[in-house]
Amino acid sequence: MRLLVYGLGRSGGAVVARAIGAGQRVGFVEQRPAGPDIDAALALGAERVDDVTSWPASWCVAAPGVPIDHPDLERLRAAGVEVIGEVEWVARTLPARIVGVTGTAGKGSVTRWLTDLLLAAGVDAVAGGNIVPALAAVARAHATWVVELSSFQLERCPTLRPDVAVVLNLGVDHLDRHGDVARYHAAKRTILANLGPQQAFVFAADDPRLRRWAAATPARLLPYATTPAAVEALHAELGVAPAASVHLYDDGLRLGDTLLLQASELRVGGRHQHANALAVALAAHALGVPRAAIEAGLRAFRGLPGRLELVRTLGGVHFVDDSIATRELAVAAALAATPAPLVWLAGGSDKGADVEPLEGLIRERVSLMLGIGASGPALVDTVGAWTRAERVAPSDGRQAMRAAVRRAWDHLRCHHGGHGHVLLAPLAASFDQFRDYADRADAFREAVEALARTTRGAASGERRTARR
Repeated sequence: MRLLVYGLGRSGGAVVARAIGAGQRVGFVEQRPAGPDIDAALALGAERVDDVTSWPASWCVAAPGVPIDHPDLERLRAAGVEVIGEVEWVARTLPARIVGVTGTAGKGSVTRWLTDLLLAAGVDAVAGGNIVPALAAVARAHATWVVELSSFQLERCPTLRPDVAVVLNLGVDHLDRHGDVARYHAAKRTILANLGPQQAFVFAADDPRLRRWAAATPARLLPYATTPAAVEALHAELGVAPAASVHLYDDGLRLGDTLLLQASELRVGGRHQHANALAVALAAHALGVPRAAIEAGLRAFRGLPGRLELVRTLGGVHFVDDSIATRELAVAAALAATPAPLVWLAGGSDKGADVEPLEGLIRERVSLMLGIGASGPALVDTVGAWTRAERVAPSDGRQAMRAAVRRAWDHLRCHHGGHGHVLLAPLAASFDQFRDYADRADAFREAVEALARTTRGAASGERRTARR
């Protein structure tokens, strides 16, 4: 069988390596003329393809970033070639127990948290998918795969049937790709399309849309809730008994009626992380992990780098990196978890995220908003009606970040006695000024370190925080 990989990068490159290792003939299409991934594919024996109709393929694996209606992919479909995604291809290739994790925010943390818990409990588990690394790079037959699934990936998973499907939340994201919220949510719902009574659906019952999804699936329902109202809605709408749910009451994380631990015992903070912990607990329970191992795994997780990570403290000013917070739900969680007064750094390549729902948090907590990148001016125009907001002028990403960090420091010293938080939570993608969100996070760290060098005398109380 001949496999065509459309788009290399992390995902496509991993497919090329695995397919050639299995003895398949592989061709690839890549718009870039050169790059390390192209060199690696050619060195493995893959053939570069310029015209998709000239290279007869049995099937095509398209990278997540390639639009679903790309003309080349349409031509392949018209020629009878099935176009799927990396996760779908790997799932068809190897037998495994699969946990699929999706949602607008938190799926990376839940994927890594659950994988760490399973490994500590003695389960042969790997994490892959939208999280680094690609699933094709790490998948093992008969292991448990914990797969972070983006909407882009789910669009190309027509037959995927996770043993446990986890949906954390539904917000607004990727409108530049999907066009509207309904189509974005429809892509997310693909994770449930093939579930039957043998599979489990772990979901946040606080969201009425997810309760409606639950009512329509034959899968075994494992809801979690963070409010009494959501638990009552579960009973009224779905007939779910308390013993079948996990919920948070009075700071306690419970598996049904059994207390697992207090939320204060977690090493990660914020109510969004409490909800993530509930999802992890239920998914592990669905996989048969003993309660003691679940408790230990919940306590052990320290969070992912770049997720509300304290970079450094200078005097009384704390610099917090949440560069991956590009969606409204993630930014809301970051603002809610960061003590006031705070200076909020936001902006970049607009993905259609809506700032209006954040008005209450911004009025309550944000002393100054600094707009960076392409969407910075529009954010400043909107947020300026609720709190002080300023545009950071430099177009170069690193220069802009340095200017923003310096302005934030000066503002907190002038207006708040040198105390407060500086939060990078962009509400936008990074590609207008940076390679990716990690490059943007590095620029923030570099800017903080540059500020530390120039303010060492003033910041006599500074202390470093080791990077996890």
